[in-house]
Amino acid sequence: MTLAQPAVTVCIPTFNRRELLSRSLGSVLEQSFEDVEIIVSDNASTDDTQDYVRSIGDPRVRYDRLPSNIGLFGNLSRCLALGTGRYRVMLPDDDSMLPGNLEAKVAFLDAHPSAGLVHSAFRHLDDGPAPVGETQNWSRLERDTLETGLTFLRRSLAVGGIVCVSSVMTRSSMVAGERFDSSDGPYADIALWCRIASRSDVGFLAAPLSGYMVHGGSASSGFQLVQVNGGQHQMTAQHANATLQAHGRFVQRADISPELRAELAAIVAEADRRMRLTVLANRTIPPNALRMIKQAVGWGKGSALHNRLSLDGNTSGGPGALA
Repeated sequence: MTLAQPAVTVCIPTFNRRELLSRSLGSVLEQSFEDVEIIVSDNASTDDTQDYVRSIGDPRVRYDRLPSNIGLFGNLSRCLALGTGRYRVMLPDDDSMLPGNLEAKVAFLDAHPSAGLVHSAFRHLDDGPAPVGETQNWSRLERDTLETGLTFLRRSLAVGGIVCVSSVMTRSSMVAGERFDSSDGPYADIALWCRIASRSDVGFLAAPLSGYMVHGGSASSGFQLVQVNGGQHQMTAQHANATLQAHGRFVQRADISPELRAELAAIVAEADRRMRLTVLANRTIPPNALRMIKQAVGWGKGSALHNRLSLDGNTSGGPGALA
């Protein structure tokens, strides 16, 4: 293992969440793949984050504290440039890696040099150490897949985003000079994945390799993009607005032909219409009645009707999910 030039840089942006950070960081240290540097990018925490990280004593772990808070997107953008690994993961401090995550994604990128990023299915996390519920797959792909960037873009724009941020591994060369642009709105990550896809192929792994937590203190909840009720994640009108902002800005600014721009803009407009109908239905129709309506029309996960009309391949609260 060569620490001076590791295969992977894992950067964990954090702020005043030492307890959550301990689970996130621990999940990286427990990975079978060890050729990794782990950088905790501390956004000027005032709790005992520094003492905790420095107490770990693992040479792969580096603590990097900002003198003042530069905001969520500022810290995330900083994580695109820290470290020297040829591959890169930005792991939010409330999310985790599941076993085999790094090994599988490094192997995929090594085997597919045209891929600028690879992402995966994931599991939800609650307050316990183990993931809960079914495997979540926003991509709708059923097997390990390498797809062209344009194929990825068309699908992402059509269903409201198909990538879980904590599941992403990118080539460091693909994000050099990039940032999580606050002008893209709360879903600045969606716009970043689109920009990478406009320059490269995209990989997907069907195994659940990451853990994703939505809770009262998460970024999605803070932006009021989702409501968490009894463990169920429901989208809001703000979610539709944020998705339209991220995808719309990408289409407007992308270096593409006028014909392709018009095609992608039409996809974004149709997805926005369906997403707002979804939000309206979830807000106005009681859950039991909505379930009965779905049964009556043959709505079921994986059915032809579900695949045609839903905004996502699952019903448990991903971007654009009809839940």
